[in-house]
Amino acid sequence: MDVRALRSWIGRLGCRALMAALVVWLGTSRAAPAGIQLDGDGREPYATGSIVYLDNDALSAAQRDEDYTGGLAITLAGRRTREWPVSIDPVLGLVDQALALAGRDGVFELHSAQLGAIAFTPAEVDVAEVIPGDRPYASLLYWAAGRMYLREAQRAAYHSSVSIGMLGLEAVPELQRALHAVIGVSEPRGWAHQISDGGEPTLRYTLSRQDLFASRRGGAWGDYDFKSTVGASLGYTTETNAALSLRWGRIGTPWWSFPPERVNYISEPVPVVRSPGTRELFLWAGAKLKTPIYNAFLQGQFRDSDLRYDHGDLRPLVAEAWAGATAQLGRSLHLSWVMRYQTSELREGPGDRELLWGSLFITHSL
Repeated sequence: MDVRALRSWIGRLGCRALMAALVVWLGTSRAAPAGIQLDGDGREPYATGSIVYLDNDALSAAQRDEDYTGGLAITLAGRRTREWPVSIDPVLGLVDQALALAGRDGVFELHSAQLGAIAFTPAEVDVAEVIPGDRPYASLLYWAAGRMYLREAQRAAYHSSVSIGMLGLEAVPELQRALHAVIGVSEPRGWAHQISDGGEPTLRYTLSRQDLFASRRGGAWGDYDFKSTVGASLGYTTETNAALSLRWGRIGTPWWSFPPERVNYISEPVPVVRSPGTRELFLWAGAKLKTPIYNAFLQGQFRDSDLRYDHGDLRPLVAEAWAGATAQLGRSLHLSWVMRYQTSELREGPGDRELLWGSLFITHSL
């Protein structure tokens, strides 16, 4: 067994104490979120909508093809994601119950699921050999379940998710090669050196709390939400984080339904809520600080990888910022674009550079 990988996995266990402290804090919030979707029986509707995400560094203001080079995901929301014959929501429910988060009286649960893939490359994708000091090739194909917990008479919302997936499969590199062939750019040649090449299972659990500081609703320009989020994750990325976010414009959906800070490279599964009559058009921005503890996309797992880094090679604090816009194109259709910036994850070498990518996502509510 690789000692470095074992040490990294053991280090992640320290995050459990942080999660436990977060759960204790869950019960200490204030007044009431509005806009909870329920069916005629007082339950979450069977299906509430879907979101398609497309991440790519080419969608940012800078034309780049490196680091977090892209991702693709689809989120489905509603009670159906819990009731499907093949669902990992029961696994998420067991973890949440163990943390005393699920099963509370007066708490509404909203469910979602996501299928996605993400890819990472070094800067020089036309080089077939390992590039020491640069980011390793890495990929993840995953299935995730998400839950949001809402209690009446509070201004706080809680979100958890569990993801299971495979690192190092050939499917994601093949998708990137096909995309590069279509748009006429260099074919990535170093995928044979990706993290866990050949495939290795992985998983992750996340938990976060959103708190509303201020909000205004008037159905016209000048509506806003200002909130904070604290969270932690345990698994293929292990970290703690804290964020502030703001959206401003013409807003109809509840403040808790739009969590742009719940992103770990690609957005995590979230509920879908229909705007109640207001034709939404708003700007949004925010910032987040993370304390990375373990990152499989840089450090690998148990399987050997041609290029990997120790925890000491990673920066202990990483900052993110984002700015985006959302427009409602029809009664049930929203289009959003955002540009995301992140400080360097590696301490030195050619991989010591800032990350920049753009995201385009389409939300369809039912």
